[in-house]
Amino acid sequence: MKLRLALVLAVALTGCSTRSAPLNADFSPPSEPKIQRSFDLRDRYGAPKHIGATAIYVDSVSVHHLYAEASTIVWKDEAGRWQWSQVSEIGPGGLLPVERRMEANNSRELTQAESEALDRLIADPRLYREKVRTSEPAGFGSAGHVMSIVTPFGRKTVSWDGRLEGLSGSIADIVLGKD
Repeated sequence: MKLRLALVLAVALTGCSTRSAPLNADFSPPSEPKIQRSFDLRDRYGAPKHIGATAIYVDSVSVHHLYAEASTIVWKDEAGRWQWSQVSEIGPGGLLPVERRMEANNSRELTQAESEALDRLIADPRLYREKVRTSEPAGFGSAGHVMSIVTPFGRKTVSWDGRLEGLSGSIADIVLGKD
């Protein structure tokens, strides 16, 4: 207790603002089956999973004429910069008989504005408590999504189709590139 009080006083006196991970923070990779399916997609093409203490994993699937799946991961690298990676494929499972194949494998660093927004959003405790809200109902063949957020501030997994709203929706918009 004395050590903790000393640490709090040291931070207050130096004017630093830190927020450390809870003692029971869980940084293990998400175990949800749909996120595991996304990891399997990455394994098929030798794409990295970017598992770490701060990462957002999204698996997106749509089925109509084709089965299409995308694995999107946004994570903080060792230098503290937000990175983005997406691997997508099409394959059997829709109306048309097609061979499974990779459609895209892209990566980039997020912009400063996107990075600042993500930092603000993941630090907001309301994110980890909010209920799933959607708008713009999904049309026939539109994508369904599962997003797992793993941060020092908490963990959250949400599933949706249509347009996700709230703080989770703002994160999904950045990760999936929607305005």
